[in-house]
Amino acid sequence: MNFPLPSPPVPSSRRTPGPRLSTSTEAESLGPDFRRDDGNLKCLPGRQSALGLILFITLALLALSSPARAQAIDWNGYCSPSAKRVLLLVDITTPYDTQDKQILVDGLQSIVGKLGDGDRIVIRTIADSYTHTEKLIDRCMPYCPPMSFWDELFSNCTGGLILNHKRTLIAEIRAAVRGRLDQFKELEHSEIVGTIAQSAKEVLSPEQGAEVYIFSDLIENSEYIPGGAFREESNAALIARIEADNFLPNLQGAAVKIFGVGRGGGEERTPLSVPRLNKLLDFWNTLFERSGAAPVTISQNLVAD
Repeated sequence: MNFPLPSPPVPSSRRTPGPRLSTSTEAESLGPDFRRDDGNLKCLPGRQSALGLILFITLALLALSSPARAQAIDWNGYCSPSAKRVLLLVDITTPYDTQDKQILVDGLQSIVGKLGDGDRIVIRTIADSYTHTEKLIDRCMPYCPPMSFWDELFSNCTGGLILNHKRTLIAEIRAAVRGRLDQFKELEHSEIVGTIAQSAKEVLSPEQGAEVYIFSDLIENSEYIPGGAFREESNAALIARIEADNFLPNLQGAAVKIFGVGRGGGEERTPLSVPRLNKLLDFWNTLFERSGAAPVTISQNLVAD
């Protein structure tokens, strides 16, 4: 009996490969979501891959957006209606020297150190016209408002967050003022009366306590009151003109502290003569008294409480 001879073996390079499950891509081409797991085949719902992809994209978007949200501070949210408003006016019309700048830095440190929870601080410049004043800072001191136990338990307001925001505020104030320290220069005019009046109208509120700080030599030389008139005319005549023109600042109930006074406005920064200093002090004390401010202190260095 003749038996058919077996066919010669096909070389390995010519063999037709059968179905393999070596990769997830090849497995998926076979129909349902097949996966190889320790030699066993599993069938997973097709939508699991889609849900995983959606979850990955969502987490990635949240991660990208988190820094932006962390950097955005709602400063107005920290303002308290029962807290005080603090206005600091910095005269930038005088070429201050190292001594003047140190007086400003020391005063600024004292002012910021006294800020309470929710207090609003506004820093503006005194320039050659009240219309040219610049707002350097307008912020409220961060704090966590009083909350019940349960509200506090689920609140995002924490001691660590407030500390970081306070540091941010102090850094912004330091940077804003430092940016101005190197830009002081002698200008032809210096409108102090008008800047005080306009800033008080825009910043202060009769419903809240107020503190006004002014860093200036207080030598008025504006188009409204030229330097010659400020030196030569009587203080009574100058005050009467301001009142007649309704240009008197409204500082009712505000405490006013002025520092940086006593030196001339030129680059030499020579001390004012006694008669000129006395006239200057009399003018400003009278103006602030008529404005309703109390108490009022005027000195070279900021007077501590």
